[in-house]
Amino acid sequence: MAEPQVPTAAEPQDLLRIIRSPDASRELKAFAARGLLPLESQDRFRALLAVTEDADPDVGPAAVETLRATPPDDVARFLDEADPTEEELDSVSRHLDDHVVLERVIRNRAVSDSTLFRLAGSVTGAPQEALIVNQVRLLRKPALIDALLENPGLAADGRRRLLELREEFFEKEERRREQERQRAEEAVRRASQEAAGIVFDEAEEAEGSAGGGGEAAEGQAGEEFNQANLAQVFRRIANMNVKERMSLAQKGTKEERRILIADANKIVSMAVLKCESLTPAEVETFCSMRHIATEIFQEIAGTREWLKRPKIQLALVHNPAVPLAITLPLIKYLNMRDLRNITRDRNLPEGVRTTAQKILFEKRG
Repeated sequence: MAEPQVPTAAEPQDLLRIIRSPDASRELKAFAARGLLPLESQDRFRALLAVTEDADPDVGPAAVETLRATPPDDVARFLDEADPTEEELDSVSRHLDDHVVLERVIRNRAVSDSTLFRLAGSVTGAPQEALIVNQVRLLRKPALIDALLENPGLAADGRRRLLELREEFFEKEERRREQERQRAEEAVRRASQEAAGIVFDEAEEAEGSAGGGGEAAEGQAGEEFNQANLAQVFRRIANMNVKERMSLAQKGTKEERRILIADANKIVSMAVLKCESLTPAEVETFCSMRHIATEIFQEIAGTREWLKRPKIQLALVHNPAVPLAITLPLIKYLNMRDLRNITRDRNLPEGVRTTAQKILFEKRG
């Protein structure tokens, strides 16, 4: 019997649309499941993912087998470059267990809460770490914290951070509400005294003036801050609780993010890196800062979109506060002039200068 012919189409989207429809022929889906459709690699992979859950015993299982036979690097490239949908991300996560691939799935902004919830109970290593550091998603979906805590493979450090997060944002909520109630009662009491003509002492008056100044500063949250009012911004942020600083990290200005990236609470500083308004230029500035947590450098180095930028690579290498595990692999990407400058910089660790000297010698040869 002759081998069936591979179908053709004038436009790739035509084939993809047909495959995803209920009316797709069994033969067409079978070709998609075997990765044989005449499409570019990304579209061919999309077609494959579209049939992994097909009920036909000759289609779904074959598609899963083809998916598992695909090199993890090829899958990771698709996840990085093809803007996968949440359905495609879910399909990949259901059938592959490669840590590089699962980490890409978890870090993708399009991944659904349901996919993360399913992975939270089983992932280990780098994928688990990627989920734990996504504080914004964990706070938005607290069930993810519970799922991670029930994961038998949860690392000890991860468990500690999750318990701290739950304590800070959820278990303390009742106490916060009680404090707010007491403050409200105190405000009512003071208002009543003022109406009766009672004069407060100077300390109370100063406290009231400080509160009014804070309100004025909050009204400027969306404006650019110059050096003259930087101290005022610092004071306002210092008076915020963790939840308020988390919110500001997501919605504030560049100047506010530059302050919050060095926050003593790593939950807040990590939230800055999740801000949708964050620019590569800001990340480059963070890479030059010496007083921020090591975890910030690790998160930046673990984000491919940032690390592929030469200015960020150079800023990390030039910063003596960045761990050698991050800087040494980056030196080989620098140009000759930057390598020469690094070999002469006595502020950098000996290991960085020696490695730069070696690579410079190799490039000259």
